[in-house]
Amino acid sequence: MGLDRLPLARSGARARRAPVSTPVVRTSEALGTDELQELCAGYPFGDYRRYRSIEPQREHAHFVERVRQLCARDDVRRLVACDPDGAPAGLLLLQHLDDDSRLFGLRMAGIPIALARADHPNPRAVQRALLAGLSSLVERERVLHVSFRVDTADLAAYQEFTDAGFRLVETLVTLTHDTERRGRGVVLPAEHGFEGVLRAAEPRDLPAIEELSARAFTLNRYHLDEHLPRRDAGRLMARWARNYLELSLAPERDAQVWVAETSAGRLAGFLGHRLERELERHTGVLVSGRALLAVADPRSGVGRMLSQHHVWTSSGAYKDADTQLNNYGMIKVAFDLDMELVRTKYTFHRWYGG
Repeated sequence: MGLDRLPLARSGARARRAPVSTPVVRTSEALGTDELQELCAGYPFGDYRRYRSIEPQREHAHFVERVRQLCARDDVRRLVACDPDGAPAGLLLLQHLDDDSRLFGLRMAGIPIALARADHPNPRAVQRALLAGLSSLVERERVLHVSFRVDTADLAAYQEFTDAGFRLVETLVTLTHDTERRGRGVVLPAEHGFEGVLRAAEPRDLPAIEELSARAFTLNRYHLDEHLPRRDAGRLMARWARNYLELSLAPERDAQVWVAETSAGRLAGFLGHRLERELERHTGVLVSGRALLAVADPRSGVGRMLSQHHVWTSSGAYKDADTQLNNYGMIKVAFDLDMELVRTKYTFHRWYGG
């Protein structure tokens, strides 16, 4: 089967003939359980489909629950595409990004889900119809900036979003360390030529973490979008790091943050990541994901040391690292640490401000 597992079989699925006309798109106030299950059945682009110890059925259940939770949110608008026979053909969710909108001073939204039913004979027509409906929805909601991230294997979405004026701003790769297969260890800072300590972050580290985040992260999609001020993009990355630190200090501990502190008491770098608790509830497997790494001096070796500490010490069966495809140094470090490539995604932006 290669890297990908086969899509889940659809229980009781009926054979479908190719639709004779373009799918009809409607705004939906709510999505019924049967409709949701039919839309999600056999979805082939699940984020965790290449993780060896995660069972496909449980991974799919996690995906369906994520879509259900998104559909129930007050800040999400729902577009459903239906075939001429009334069968659901696709789903697009538009989510208002209130925090980003306040920070950048313009109304922003993201598309967390845009899918065509897995067995649909013409997925491009479904995506095209959903995007036509999106134009009207964006105008009605007075949104100026829309972002969307999609698996690189979803060619129908890639083709239709680019044809609809969305611009590719980054390609994000995810590499993971399989603890069961690769094992654990202890990082000794001296072996990396570092005079200092590796430790869990504390509240006193927040100012230095925010300052370093705002300065270090310049390859991301926010900095690469000419419609977004670079100063505000830096503030957004600082807020992201602050959220990780706050989560790591809360009783639930839904994140971990490691810092490298020099013998002089200065912050040389940090690495933060989320603990994917919702995935763990559905699959029994904990993933340390969405890692955020910044160092004061990229030539110092601190980034490699923190990455080694992450894969050996962070909680979970899998330790993920996300980076841009053109961040060749970080990718080389990840492969040197026996991490495996498990996911690639395109990030698209579109400006609706004229």
